[in-house]
Amino acid sequence: MADPPHHPPCAACAHQGRPSCPAGCPLAPYFPADRLERFEYANLLFGVDGILRRLEAAGPDPGARRAAMASVAFVADARAADPVHGAYGVIRNLQQELAGVKAEIAAIRQKQQQAQPPPPPEDGH
Repeated sequence: MADPPHHPPCAACAHQGRPSCPAGCPLAPYFPADRLERFEYANLLFGVDGILRRLEAAGPDPGARRAAMASVAFVADARAADPVHGAYGVIRNLQQELAGVKAEIAAIRQKQQQAQPPPPPEDGH
């Protein structure tokens, strides 16, 4: 009887202390072995069951599953980068940047309007 093929553990399986990743591990494509820290933060925030529920809720569509796991990974990466504010900090910074850009655009438009010559006077005919 042949031994089953050995799959090195993904980050999720390694975190759980498994010596190998079982064939068909649902988390292996999203948490490769070199992304252990990402998985640890995702696990801290959502738990393995929560991650698997999000994956299941995405349904069978591979694009939807990738998007669901990209969302989990984004939140985990944001928490790793900023343990206090996490994804909220990223969103807040982007909102502040957007507000600054909108103010800059408004100032440029105002200068453009002020720089335009006045329309020629109508001669009354």
